[in-house]
Amino acid sequence: MKHRLLLLALAGCAILAGCASDGSDDKGPAPEPAQVKTLSVEGLSDDQWVYISLETGRKIGTSPLGDAAQDAAWKARTDWDIALCGELIRTNGGTSGNGQGAVQRVQNKSFNALDQAPADGYTTDTDDIVIRR
Repeated sequence: MKHRLLLLALAGCAILAGCASDGSDDKGPAPEPAQVKTLSVEGLSDDQWVYISLETGRKIGTSPLGDAAQDAAWKARTDWDIALCGELIRTNGGTSGNGQGAVQRVQNKSFNALDQAPADGYTTDTDDIVIRR
């Protein structure tokens, strides 16, 4: 399979640590550095969705591409964040899910140079159109 690795940046703890200060200490606690983890996802194909939880770092399940009944069942679930099918991406947000998931292509900056998540510019799938990588 051509797509086996998904890189994840877990910078939430650094963002939260920066917001945790009550202002009484000018320097506040030092935020933890962002961590990059690699998640290997087996079984990716052009005819099957693979649903992934970024919280657990695991594959949650699969469904056939174009199966409306299974699409509706996955839309109702909240235990997944992103789904991959060939070069297609679904987020658990937009029309594919009831969550608040979204993605963003960061341009003109190295992934490793990111120190916090961008504040805006995220995309969800709409009108059953999924995002192409």
